[in-house]
Amino acid sequence: MEKNIEIYAAKLKNYYDPDGKLKQYPSKRPMRIIALSKIAEKLDLEKKYTEKEVNEIIRDSIAFGDIELIRREMFQYKLIGRLKDGSEYWLESDWREVYGEY
Repeated sequence: MEKNIEIYAAKLKNYYDPDGKLKQYPSKRPMRIIALSKIAEKLDLEKKYTEKEVNEIIRDSIAFGDIELIRREMFQYKLIGRLKDGSEYWLESDWREVYGEY
């Protein structure tokens, strides 16, 4: 699996613009997880975020407009958690263990 991850990571470089922003959301799951992990690394484990703050971090990380897609995917892949009403977000403490091979 490690060899495949290296291949996906290399291919993923084509998805970023010169400023390091994600130009397009990858269709393959491993590449998605790698891309989402790069965004998750910008969040502080000790901090609680508002939806607006999470959106701003995502906005600064992508070059396309679908911030909501990225936020939902980060939640679905359990990189971030949130309250049911969406008023508070946080970085899940175990996301690195879950996706350690990526």
